[in-house]
Amino acid sequence: MKSLIPFFLILLIYPCFGQNIDSLKKLISGKAPAEKKMAANEVLAKLNEQNSDYRVALLYYHAAQDIRDSLTALQKARDSTSVKYNIDLLGDVFGKIGQKAVTEQALLNTIETKRALDDTLAMAINYLNLGLLYEDQKHNAEALAALLQCLRYARAISYTDLQNSATVELSNLFQQTGDYRQAITWFKKHQELAATLAKENSSTKIAALQTKYENTQKENRILQQQFEITRRNYWVAGIGIVLGLSLLLTYFYFKSNKLKQQNIATTAIMETEEKERKRIAQDLHDSVSQLMMAAKINLSLVGNEIPFSSDAQKKQFEKAIHLVDEGFKEVRTISHNMMPQALLESGLALVIKQFIENIENDAIKVNFLSKGFEDHFDDTIETILYRILQECVNNVLKHAKASRLDISVIRDDENISLTIEDNGSGFDLTDKQKYRGMGLKNLQNRVNFVKGKIEIDSHPGHGTLVSVYIPVKK
Repeated sequence: MKSLIPFFLILLIYPCFGQNIDSLKKLISGKAPAEKKMAANEVLAKLNEQNSDYRVALLYYHAAQDIRDSLTALQKARDSTSVKYNIDLLGDVFGKIGQKAVTEQALLNTIETKRALDDTLAMAINYLNLGLLYEDQKHNAEALAALLQCLRYARAISYTDLQNSATVELSNLFQQTGDYRQAITWFKKHQELAATLAKENSSTKIAALQTKYENTQKENRILQQQFEITRRNYWVAGIGIVLGLSLLLTYFYFKSNKLKQQNIATTAIMETEEKERKRIAQDLHDSVSQLMMAAKINLSLVGNEIPFSSDAQKKQFEKAIHLVDEGFKEVRTISHNMMPQALLESGLALVIKQFIENIENDAIKVNFLSKGFEDHFDDTIETILYRILQECVNNVLKHAKASRLDISVIRDDENISLTIEDNGSGFDLTDKQKYRGMGLKNLQNRVNFVKGKIEIDSHPGHGTLVSVYIPVKK
């Protein structure tokens, strides 16, 4: 009966239309009752549609519908709130109709999830939301496809309210694209569906939706259980990772501690070795050297006092004195090499020069370059450099068969470099036995002690280059 009211109103005011259409517009803009304004808008819409002015016709149709929606809202406010309550429940589960806060990918993911569950209602609602999203982004083709999918699923489950929403949006979409004829076609379908909705039995619809809601609640409980299982698995994985990291840190701690202990042991060994060298050198200098000198003096005195039976006997005696003198010199040389006094007093450069003077001969030419060691520098570093030099030079003299030996020791603000290069026979770096025989491990230990590095470049027949780099402490 209510749907006939606009028709009777049209019949009442229709005689005015032929006289002056402006009077209808004045009626709309005046203070006439809402029902009359609604009827006037519908009449003007039909007149413009007949004149093929679809854009203007659509505007009047929308104005009439807005008034109708307002009247319907007032009527619903007087009715029971049970329908609104159940719709809100469904909105919480499926996402409210018209919700635009989600992303395109989230909606597509939800649609695929609900498709796997064969949940037609949820698919219809999410297709509507997807259409609204595309419509806002001006992706008209995608919006049309999504809204038609919504309409198809809504029809499949006879969800008239959702069909009504889809037809409204389809009308709006065609209006935005300028196809006002199609916009009016979908708008009329929307009006038909709105009239159908008014006739439906609300209580039956509520019961169906309530059932759907309960089923969805069951699904939510299942999803909650799955979430709890997943969270528990994450906890287990997290504990495993923490334990793994703890074991790894423990391993590195013990490894670092082991290296520290090795460094302490190496330091102790080197300090003990240097102390022993110093003690032996001191004993040789203070005891053996003095004894040898005393023996030479006594022999010389004896030789002056006793007569020799022959010149051969005298030469033999003089040879014995000469051997004692050579032994005295050898003891001094050994003592000097084990702990040169100049190293403690004058610095590394002078000690190396003295060392070169002792080893240089006709078979090998030694070239020496020193920079930055004119004065005494650091006892530990200078001692280590001197020991490394001794070891390398001894290897050259024993194994290399070299005719030339170049030695350089240079200190700047950041590093100390020591290089020993010969033109001898060289050796194969891959021969580990050769490495051990040349005492290279001992060299490496000494360099590691001062946090330096050693590089060796050698090839059979092409000589050997030993380079040592030690950082300068700031």
